Amino acid sequence: MNTLPLRRLLQAGLLFLGLNSGAQGQGFFGFGGDEQTPSLTLAPAQVAVDIPTPVQGNNLAVLLAQAGSDNSLSALKEAAARKFSDLLERKWRDRLQAFFADEEVPLVQRDGFLTMQSYLNVIVSKQLTDLKPSGDREVEWGLLELSGDFHYQLKNTSGELLHEELLKIADLRVQEKYRIETRRDGSKIEDTTDAAIERALEELVDRLQDRIEDNIEADQLREWASL
Repeated sequence: MNTLPLRRLLQAGLLFLGLNSGAQGQGFFGFGGDEQTPSLTLAPAQVAVDIPTPVQGNNLAVLLAQAGSDNSLSALKEAAARKFSDLLERKWRDRLQAFFADEEVPLVQRDGFLTMQSYLNVIVSKQLTDLKPSGDREVEWGLLELSGDFHYQLKNTSGELLHEELLKIADLRVQEKYRIETRRDGSKIEDTTDAAIERALEELVDRLQDRIEDNIEADQLREWASL
């Protein structure tokens, strides 16, 4: 009996099984299996926060006194905008890193199989609700509201866009109360504006994650990587 054809058939069958099991583990393009998750690079988020300049009552006098002869209101506003932009960029980066750590997604500094790029353009507007004199003091109450746009993209190693999403920040309805109390001479007693902006940005990060997390969890990233 000639066993050569049978031996060749067995060898071909074993080769097919080996190749097939490897393809199932990696997916046709390297991913798509139930266990392997693509590496991800978080590109630095592009963040811009525009904040209001308080001009009600004695707050303008306070700002002018702070500005002095070498500065201007616009310079003060730009410095504050940079501070809050850096704060938001840091909060967003930390939140994404924590999220992907929970999802067991391998994060790499560069050359990840996927790259996530975020864009945050945030406008902080002030809505005055009350302004009252109280003896030698003036008290301002109001709301801070966030608007603008949030946009993120997922791309593969060749730069091909796999997924993107755009959100209107106003739809998230982020608001925080603030209070400013000044003396008649313009000296400030209390101003909770900065703290209110920080709370609003923290709330924004929470709500953005809630909106997009289903599209960036590990299972979904494996699907994007297999496209």
